[in-house]
Amino acid sequence: MHSLYANMLNEAEKLLRQRKTKWILALTVLVPAAAAIFLGNMRSNTGVLLGGGTDFTLLMLGVFTSVLLPLFLFMTAADIFAGEIDARTMKQLLTRPIARSKAFASKALAIGMYLAVLLAVIWIASTLSGLLMNGGFQADRLGNSIIAYAAAFVAMAAIAMFAIFIAQWFRSSSSALVLCIIIYIAAKLLPFFYPQIADWSIFSFTDWHRLWLGSGTPFGTLFHIFAFLLSASIITYMAGWYLFEKRQY
Repeated sequence: MHSLYANMLNEAEKLLRQRKTKWILALTVLVPAAAAIFLGNMRSNTGVLLGGGTDFTLLMLGVFTSVLLPLFLFMTAADIFAGEIDARTMKQLLTRPIARSKAFASKALAIGMYLAVLLAVIWIASTLSGLLMNGGFQADRLGNSIIAYAAAFVAMAAIAMFAIFIAQWFRSSSSALVLCIIIYIAAKLLPFFYPQIADWSIFSFTDWHRLWLGSGTPFGTLFHIFAFLLSASIITYMAGWYLFEKRQY
């Protein structure tokens, strides 16, 4: 357990030191700020109000979960697995006194921590930007935004596990990233032609946090989607781990 914890911290530190990670964290702050300025100017000039208080926080969550967060996770999974093979640093990790299962788990946990940090930064930046734009908030809406962000973590974690699985097939981070993006775009477009596919695609639930707002969605539906996302995460994690164990580095 100590080796798992130590290597997880090591992987998280490597992520934070990357210039790419710093740019991504900066974007998670700049995008809500820029959106708040744009919407504030629109309200001043036209009287049209889009997003308000913590509603703006939920608006930003929808923007990030639909496009930006999946892209960030694809990039991170590609770098932390395929990228290390390309850089020939994976062998260094596997020569340490740590089992392959723990090495794989530590990398996956580091990505999970990174996802949690991104969501926290997005929530803080969006909430503050919304408050400055509107000059106040409602406590009940603030609570709803926290629930929505927690629900978004589940959906984004499933996408992260999928990206980790795809990364096991490549020795180049760019190749893994391109395939993840292609699959994501295809998975988003296919339901328009074959609607039944949406029920079996994790990419159809990137906005499932909206179902947690209000009381209109039955608990059974929420639990069913949660179980599906959790099952998909476990299956793709185990498949990725199997490939990681069998691969020659």
